[in-house]
Amino acid sequence: MRKEYELGKLKSKRRGPLPAFRDDAGRPMKVRITITLDQDLVEHFKAEAAKPGALPYQTQINQTLRKALTGEELRSEQTAAIKAALLKDPDFLREMAHRLAK
Repeated sequence: MRKEYELGKLKSKRRGPLPAFRDDAGRPMKVRITITLDQDLVEHFKAEAAKPGALPYQTQINQTLRKALTGEELRSEQTAAIKAALLKDPDFLREMAHRLAK
C-alpha cells in the first residue's frame, strides 16, 4: 500500500437518481421499490423489451400501471388477451356463475 494517496483522483459513486429524474422541488420522480410479480407478466414485458426499438421492460410496466390508474382504454389486442385469460380462469368463471345466479 502507498503511504500517501492523491484523493483528488478518487472517483466517488453517485447515489440516488440523476437530477433529470427529480421534480421541481428536488424530490425523486421515480422511486426504487421491490415488487413481486407473476413470472408470466415479467416474461411478457421482457420479451416486448427485447424487440428492436422497444422501451425497457420496467418502463413498459410503469406505463401500463399509469394507463390503468388514469383509466386509459386498453388496445383491442390487450382486451382480447384479458378476456381469453378470464375465460380460462375457473375461479373467475365460478364467481361469475354465482353472481348471475343471484
